[in-house]
Amino acid sequence: MSTLLKVSGLRAGYGRVPVLHGIDLTVNEGEILGVLGHNGMGKSTLLKTLMGIIPASGGSMVFDGQDMVRMRSSGRAQLGIGYVPQGRGIFPNLSVRDNLRMGVAAHDMDEDSAIDRVLADFPRLVRLLDRDGGALSGGEQQLLALARCLISEPDLILLDEPTEGIQPSIIDEIIDLLKELNRRDGLSIILVEQSLDFITALSDRVLLIQKGRIMGEVAGSEAADPALIEEFTGFGASGGKAAKPAPKPLGAAKPAAPPQHAATQAKTQTTRSAAPAPLQERMSYMTVQRPTHAQMKTIVEELGMHMSDARVQEFLDVMQGTLDAYDIVDALPDYLPPVLYPRTSGYRPTADENPMNAWYVKTEIKGAPRGPLLGRTIALKDNVCLAGVPMMNGAATLKGYTPDLDATIVTRLLDAGATIVGKAHCEYFCLSGGSHTNATGAVHNPHKHGYSAGGSSSGSGALVGAGLVDMAIGGDQGGSIRMPASFCGVYGMKPTHGLVPYSGIMPIENTIDHAGPVTQTVMDNALMLEVIAGADGLDPRQYDVVTDKYTAAVNRGVSGLRIGVVKEGFGHASSEADVDAKVRAGAEMFRRLGATVDEISIPWHLHGPAIWTPIGLEGLTNQMMLGNGFGTGWEGLYTTSLLDYHSNWRSRADELSDTLKISMLVGQYHLKHTRGRYYAKAQNLSRQLREEYNKVLASYDLLLMPTTPMKATPLPPPDSSLALWTQRAFEMLPNTSPFDVTGHPAMSIPCGMSDGLPIGLQLIGRRYEESTIYRAAGAFEQAGDWRKM
Repeated sequence: MSTLLKVSGLRAGYGRVPVLHGIDLTVNEGEILGVLGHNGMGKSTLLKTLMGIIPASGGSMVFDGQDMVRMRSSGRAQLGIGYVPQGRGIFPNLSVRDNLRMGVAAHDMDEDSAIDRVLADFPRLVRLLDRDGGALSGGEQQLLALARCLISEPDLILLDEPTEGIQPSIIDEIIDLLKELNRRDGLSIILVEQSLDFITALSDRVLLIQKGRIMGEVAGSEAADPALIEEFTGFGASGGKAAKPAPKPLGAAKPAAPPQHAATQAKTQTTRSAAPAPLQERMSYMTVQRPTHAQMKTIVEELGMHMSDARVQEFLDVMQGTLDAYDIVDALPDYLPPVLYPRTSGYRPTADENPMNAWYVKTEIKGAPRGPLLGRTIALKDNVCLAGVPMMNGAATLKGYTPDLDATIVTRLLDAGATIVGKAHCEYFCLSGGSHTNATGAVHNPHKHGYSAGGSSSGSGALVGAGLVDMAIGGDQGGSIRMPASFCGVYGMKPTHGLVPYSGIMPIENTIDHAGPVTQTVMDNALMLEVIAGADGLDPRQYDVVTDKYTAAVNRGVSGLRIGVVKEGFGHASSEADVDAKVRAGAEMFRRLGATVDEISIPWHLHGPAIWTPIGLEGLTNQMMLGNGFGTGWEGLYTTSLLDYHSNWRSRADELSDTLKISMLVGQYHLKHTRGRYYAKAQNLSRQLREEYNKVLASYDLLLMPTTPMKATPLPPPDSSLALWTQRAFEMLPNTSPFDVTGHPAMSIPCGMSDGLPIGLQLIGRRYEESTIYRAAGAFEQAGDWRKM
């Protein structure tokens, strides 16, 4: 057999964290190669690197005589490599037929004939063609994922844990099918698995991978002997009282058997002497991995309990019945909102296409043929789930994740006729008010290269500010819509907490999460809010939602409005004199336009950032990080695929941004050593802070102050001190963060330029009175070009 794939010295990882340490392997034409390893050993990373999803940091990969190290994944697919990821990667809310169409899209094939051809090998799918992918069983979903991969007739397929959560009858079906395709068509396969029975039933050779290195190989008849491989590798060990020693390197010759616990040795001997049982009988019916004795012992210790090994095993035996409930939950399809509009996965723009580094992915997803946003182009902050399009939320640890659902606001935008043209870069897990923490590099200000675009919705502000899109979605937990709006000279609305559903957007902390519009004009801002506002029944942040016809307010003027200029919003230690002066001039403009404008005092405004701090830092540590993005204790939409992928941050924590690290270090310290007391007290104080603003808003319609105390600051150099790096991330929060805590609507409007950079004025209104803000913002916009004010 000739060599189809040759891999030499392959190294790869995530950012600065290496995972693969010099992998050597070959796959011959028509060969099935198994790669066996426990969780965290680098199996999935190996397949993602072979497919081009993760870039190789060293080594070579030659497929069918072509060097593909620098080739994109799409190019590798065209060469003849197919990939079925762990978790299957199907579109749960597209029909089986449309899922299959997705596999044809990039391969210049006749769609109908390709589907007919693949269905001949997958007869079980014929009756399911019109059923949503998410309504299939786990096994049927795996068959669909395999069929979608094979529809393009690849020469080599990469299978990642295909037995995970699959009923045994379909595992038998998959084994028979793959054997037939291998025999009939010469299909080559690389299979990574933890299941001994499955990998030995299929593989011509089995490689053992440990901590990113190939430790040995079993070939020939020995590759089909699960008992032999178990003996050599330690796979399949039960939760006994003594662990097996580290496995010895594998080879074609059988080494002396390593010492074993007596019970395990007896089990091995019985297995080897008995005739092999049918696969369906040999496979475990359990779909959820059970805890090992060692894992349970660690959990006992973590919970502060003390048990002997025998007592731990006793608990393990008793809890098996309880764990059966998890199998039932695992076997049921997830209940996710439908994905209604077709799309492609898009592409990463080149540096020439992306001079501000504001784009993460460019795509084109057309919405309904009619609607209020028809013809409008929209960029989504890259913490918003867009099914089938990659999302990294600014973080190296999330790179490679692709959502399987659309956020509620995505569906609403597309229903309104909008065209989504891409995902905008944001800061590393949204933890910066500056634009320098994204894992791919800084986002630049559209008015002055080398200066901050503001964060964390940095790309959204930059793209709208540069006129590259009509509108963008931003997210705001400490000011992350309003700060980039201020720095980039655009209109950014943080609506009332809960007005816009956050379902399908990666959270930071439920009580401060907001999403809202970033636009070039006030009318577009009001129009976009009309489209995305309102309850969706999936978001616990929404509890008394009141919507309005916001566009009707834009041209109503400010006559009769009372505006309070908050003294404590000016003169911060970080305030710039030109910013304070321009904002005060803006207040005078409102007076000339017919509003009543008074200077007022709200001393509690100065307490706002301090009250925000325990809520933001302890909250994000507990929910976004330790709780894998979602935590527990609330009813609504959990994006389970995001939860699973994001949970891997623990193995790559050194890659987290310094702004996130310092937030987590403070948050974890107080969660552990002050028991969350200050989070709880800050939540209590947030009610008093809200009441202090409400007392003034009983007499005034709007509050006014600078959005940010300063204009856009220079981006810190990569080698800057930690002090400067974090200063540039958090120095602009004093006037924005209090209103994330209280939930009041607040909008940044541009009110002038200084030194070639915009200045933002912030308007704050009563809960659900965004229309009042739009009245004032519309009048100010119509008063003249803000750039000349």
